[in-house]
Amino acid sequence: EKILGILAAAAAGAGASAGAAEGEGEAADPDGAEEADAGETAPSQEVPKLRDGTLVLETLDFEPSWLEENLTTLRTTVFTQLTADREHLDRIDITATCEEVRRELDQRLRRHTNRKGEVQVEWYVPRHTTVAKHKDKFERHLVDVAKKSQAHDESVEDLCKQMEVAEQTYQEKLESLRQRLQEAETLPMLTAFERQASDTSSAFWEACQNIKSKLLHLATRAPQELQKANKDFLKMCRSGEEQYSQSEVMFYNGEVEELNAAIEAKAKQREERTRELEEQLDEKRQGPFKAFMENYDESVEDLCATKGYGKKYGKPRRKAQGLCRTLVAHSATAKQKVTELIEYVGALCELPADGVVPFSALPPCSQFRLRDYFDASGEPWVFGAELLGALYVVVCALSALGTHLRAFKEDRAGRYQLDSVPSFRILREEEVLCNAEAEDAEEVASAELKLRQGCLEVVLGELVKADTFDAEIKNIVADAQKDSQETFKGAVPDFMTRFLEEMQDSANVARREAARGVREWSDQLRSAGLLRLGDVLFGELTARAVAELRQGTRETQAATVAQWADFDGKRAAHEHRLSPGLSNPNAEAELRELIEAEAARSERALAMAGEDRVRMAACLRSLGDTFVQRLSASFLSAVRLVDGIPLHTHFDALPGDEQAENPRMSIKRRMRHLQNGTSVDQWGDGLPERRWVGVPQHELRALLRSDPWPEDEALASEETLQEQTPAIDSFRSPLHKRLYERRNFYYDRYLAEFKAEVERRNSELAARAENEEVGQRNWLSMVRQLQGDSSGTGPGSDGGGAAA
Repeated sequence: EKILGILAAAAAGAGASAGAAEGEGEAADPDGAEEADAGETAPSQEVPKLRDGTLVLETLDFEPSWLEENLTTLRTTVFTQLTADREHLDRIDITATCEEVRRELDQRLRRHTNRKGEVQVEWYVPRHTTVAKHKDKFERHLVDVAKKSQAHDESVEDLCKQMEVAEQTYQEKLESLRQRLQEAETLPMLTAFERQASDTSSAFWEACQNIKSKLLHLATRAPQELQKANKDFLKMCRSGEEQYSQSEVMFYNGEVEELNAAIEAKAKQREERTRELEEQLDEKRQGPFKAFMENYDESVEDLCATKGYGKKYGKPRRKAQGLCRTLVAHSATAKQKVTELIEYVGALCELPADGVVPFSALPPCSQFRLRDYFDASGEPWVFGAELLGALYVVVCALSALGTHLRAFKEDRAGRYQLDSVPSFRILREEEVLCNAEAEDAEEVASAELKLRQGCLEVVLGELVKADTFDAEIKNIVADAQKDSQETFKGAVPDFMTRFLEEMQDSANVARREAARGVREWSDQLRSAGLLRLGDVLFGELTARAVAELRQGTRETQAATVAQWADFDGKRAAHEHRLSPGLSNPNAEAELRELIEAEAARSERALAMAGEDRVRMAACLRSLGDTFVQRLSASFLSAVRLVDGIPLHTHFDALPGDEQAENPRMSIKRRMRHLQNGTSVDQWGDGLPERRWVGVPQHELRALLRSDPWPEDEALASEETLQEQTPAIDSFRSPLHKRLYERRNFYYDRYLAEFKAEVERRNSELAARAENEEVGQRNWLSMVRQLQGDSSGTGPGSDGGGAAA
């Protein structure tokens, strides 16, 4: 019971303290002070409560079991504490302390007597001033928030007006562009108007998006900033720095809540208005632009129908233009490839002319590989065939391209048809043209045609099978007119007629420029490009023939080297066996056997020497004939190919030719015409004719005609010795003269090498025969000495044969 009393007294004291604190919080109420004073003088008999009105204790009824459980050791703990604190209390002056407490109580009572007046003077007036300041500050805050909210409303109105102005400006610009569509005369102008409309639409859309973002800011972020300012105001009120009371805080909290509600309502209104504008943006933009695009499409359709533009109406024009450009591109591609091929021929002509040129020494050719055709036909590849084959393709390409471009005069065009170029025998060096009477004529013609067509398809491409340039253009124009009639449902429009005429003029300009290129190539080949053709062609042939000459004679000589070594060994063995012991009459049979064996060996050796000379003569004659045949064929092929190169005067006139000065005839040529009684202009636009004689047919064989060489049945008569290779009816030009001169030069060089080889091999064969005869005489002399017959009339005087 005592413990319960103590707890109740403590609860009553706590309630009195809370009441005093609440009285101090309500400083503006004097009655509150009196209640606090009464609370100090008389303890309250009510249930103790806290400041907020809740009970201090939930219940004052305790169960005995709970008390016994929790307060078992309370008595011992209390008395232990009292005993421990007694010593401390004994040290305190109780009398003096009580006196001091009495004085303090008296002073407190005297102060409480007039406390009401003190509160009025010391607390009420200052607090009233503070509260008034708080009110003014809150009013200023309200005014500031109201101004900002009003500014936001005004900004919303301004932005809406800006959007209306932007929309009106957008519509005016599109209307202006729509009216200007009729001024366009080309599709690029219409496209420019359409691009300007698109840019205007994009600019309007960007402006609207910018306005929309600002409206969204005013509908969301701006109210949130005002609410944040209200929150900061309440936070300042609660901070205590401005001495706001709890009632003021509660009052201002309610006011701020109402203000936030009003701001939220404003924000919702702005957001709804913004959403409405946002929903209308696409229509505001697309409506005028769609109307403009409809007018634009109509203008495009009208312009295409009038001018032949667009996918439908421009199809005939685009088709014709594409075909024409393709034809011109094919000519340009062929021109480029012919240029590369001519450069390749020029590079071949720049190779050294004093040695054999292997395949690995050739410059690169990016278009074709002639050796593949040699390998396919089983013919050996040689440099001369490579050079003549490349030149053959060049001549065919120039003729075909010039014919396609109609670059030649009408009376000369037939000469340069591709079919007029003879079928040269490129795959075999000894022949010039394909022989239709040969056994393998069909196979040979097929291989040569394959080479020619294959190379031309690479060089000329689609032009190999194409008609002439003018014919192709006429076909394109005819097809375009037909397509135009079908597209426009009637006659060909004027604009299409003008376009086709302009296209023909442009194509004709391109044709003339390509023809000019063909003429320049032909002039360049005749004037400079092929001047070394004779040197490198005949020089390499001569070097290769000399190498074959030396190799052939070496192989012919080596064919009987083993047999001659055997003969020499047998003779040495016979001489070794011919010893003094054979002079004994008892060894007469052995001596006769040895003499007979040596006689047989000598007979076979002399026969072998004759056979060697016959084989060597056949080898030399064959090599000489082969060289003459190759040289003649190469010269004839080179001359015919040079003749096939178009002449400058055979080309049709081109723009600018009237300003060029024609070359003047030399005085030497004029004097020749006067001496012959011919007209100075006898040859017209061609070259003077000339018969180029051949080289001696059998001059090389004639070196093997006299003794000790075997008789040559092919040279039985003197007339045969005077024969020459077939003469060539051609023309006279510096290039022809150069070829003729270099052919004769290298023929003389080979003649000198051949003559030297004949003399060298003749000396070797004669030395071999003489060596055999000397050996035979020595043998006979040794036999006579052994038999004691110095007069040479003994049994071995005839080499042993008579004695036997």
